[in-house]
Amino acid sequence: MFISLIIPTYNESKNVPILIERISEALSDVKKEVIIVDDNSPDKTWEIARALSAQYPWLRVIRRMNDRGLSSAVLAGFEISEGEILAVMDSDLQHDEKALLNFIKAFENGAEIVVGSRKVKGGGIEDWSKSRMFISWVATVLAKIALPKSISDPMSGFFALKRNVYVIHKNEINPKGFKILLEFLARAKNNKIEEVGYTFKSRVHGESKLSSKVILQYIHALYDLSIGQIIPTQFIKYISIGTTGLIFATISLFICQYFLHISQSNSLAISIELSILTNFFLNNYWTFKNNKLVGFKKILRGLITFHAICLGGALINQAIALKLITLGFTVYLANAFGYFIAAIWNYIININITWKGKA
Repeated sequence: MFISLIIPTYNESKNVPILIERISEALSDVKKEVIIVDDNSPDKTWEIARALSAQYPWLRVIRRMNDRGLSSAVLAGFEISEGEILAVMDSDLQHDEKALLNFIKAFENGAEIVVGSRKVKGGGIEDWSKSRMFISWVATVLAKIALPKSISDPMSGFFALKRNVYVIHKNEINPKGFKILLEFLARAKNNKIEEVGYTFKSRVHGESKLSSKVILQYIHALYDLSIGQIIPTQFIKYISIGTTGLIFATISLFICQYFLHISQSNSLAISIELSILTNFFLNNYWTFKNNKLVGFKKILRGLITFHAICLGGALINQAIALKLITLGFTVYLANAFGYFIAAIWNYIININITWKGKA
């Protein structure tokens, strides 16, 4: 059984030589390739790994100059791999390379995805604080709620899968985030999953990559893989911005009517225009930040396009608001309802024209 082991790295120069030697010993009788994918580490992890490849011919190294992120690094390794089994482990010496032998046995017994778990028989953790244990427990509970097929240790970064599982689902995988295992678990409805216990060791060199950002990415990923299939995160952001615009529009509506004594119809038109400007700039710098329009010409063109698209929404907004006013609604409630309906229209059109693609 040919196994391709992908190891994403960033500032792990002290750990990589130790890890490669351990893998060489643990998998001495296994046909393998080890692919280190390094995000151009300042400590030159990639350089040290390349030097090791002269001693270990099965070691390959990718130095990524532009792309960043653990999940995308794993996918980059998968793309150039040749093995029938694709495995992933961290480079910080906390995963037990000997457990890979049990991974292989699980595949020989029919497994299609194998996960190294700290929470099943044979698994454990050497030294975690109570706060870290609590975070892990919460993460597990959230995964069991969000995913159709969960496991005991969804935060694991130590796993493997058959190549055909990757090939079938690779175009569905989100390359962002820190826990790519979640992506495969969310799509593994018909795949046989086995868990292999191992002891999670304490880090010796370097610093832990767990941070508040990683935790937020995990929650974001769970949302995208569950409720996000119905209500995308991007739409939630868009509505949040829309709510901000609505508040701004309501304030301007109040000022126009009670301080400037402008008619209801004209006050509505002014508030809508001000909210369009507010929404455009906030959406450009947050909701669609990955496709952000930069430079005067692009921003101007985007603003004109946004206005043109929102014109339909503005007409919908004003028409609904004026109709509801005649039915006895207050001008504020009428405007809010019209604003929400117009927001749905604007979102659908803008993601396909003003900001093409997904943020």
